[in-house]
Amino acid sequence: MNIFRCAFLSLLLIVAFNSKGLAQAEVDSAYIEYVNSSWDEVQGTEKDDSIQTKYASEFYDYYLNNGETVAGEKAIQSALLMWGNTGNATMMDNAITKFDPDSDIWSWVPNSLGSAYARDSNRTHQEAITKLESLKDKITNPDGKSAILASLVRVYKRNPDTHHKALNYAQQLVNINESDWYVDLGLGAIYELESLSIGQAAPEFTATTYHGVEFNLADHKGKYIILDFWATWCGPCMPEIPVIKSLRESYSEDDLAIVSIALEEKSEKYENFLSEKEMTWPQILQEKKWEDEIPTLYNVGGIPQKYIIGPEGNIVAKHLRGEKLTFKMDSLINRK
Repeated sequence: MNIFRCAFLSLLLIVAFNSKGLAQAEVDSAYIEYVNSSWDEVQGTEKDDSIQTKYASEFYDYYLNNGETVAGEKAIQSALLMWGNTGNATMMDNAITKFDPDSDIWSWVPNSLGSAYARDSNRTHQEAITKLESLKDKITNPDGKSAILASLVRVYKRNPDTHHKALNYAQQLVNINESDWYVDLGLGAIYELESLSIGQAAPEFTATTYHGVEFNLADHKGKYIILDFWATWCGPCMPEIPVIKSLRESYSEDDLAIVSIALEEKSEKYENFLSEKEMTWPQILQEKKWEDEIPTLYNVGGIPQKYIIGPEGNIVAKHLRGEKLTFKMDSLINRK
């Protein structure tokens, strides 16, 4: 009889446990659907900041009470993205104090934090960097730590004065070995810093342009060359097109060669885009995108990206956009 009662009680516990698990799964599914529908509303109202602010606050409260659930994780991910979109750095700062150092949530923090600080008129880019620096040694979650290091590597490799930091953090990414993606990013940064620094020889390549003409980088020595990495699907690339077009119109091809390298497949959309924007200078398609030959040679991990190559074939500048690119080309060509 005792054996029977023990077996019966065990069965009841198993049923109760499974019922609880099924109930939680249903709750998670329903709330995740609700979160997804909120994004539909956001997109349908032209990214109204007040709507994102409302939802972000609601999702954060849900996370505080349901942080260990799948829906809780989905909620805080969306809250972080919305704070980034609306520039709510104050809420971002407050929320990250609540995250456990070993939480998976940290992998979502760097990009959202950078966006929030960039859009908040009371914060600066340097403050965002300082915040990430303060977090990198506190975070024990390997993916989160790698995400923070990756963000710092991208920032520090842009400035020759901080290349030593970029190398250090890139090597840490390799050593943590959290994923192939982070390891490749670290190795790519080390390669760029050691082989693609200003003053070093630009890697040579030969490719066929979209219109079937061979483009050989070595054939253009004696003039300045702009390598412009872009894509039609890249929002930040759009403001750069008039800048490149203006430079093409301002300088002779004897002084300046421009070649745009598009990370996308051949398509009618691409061809129509070139015609609509009057992008008449040489275009090279890299259909494997980041993994294709030229992006790999120049360690292109994000676009828009530009390299300026001097008459002797050495890299003279990189990571320039907009007015900074125009000013740099004016100063280089006018003193030639």
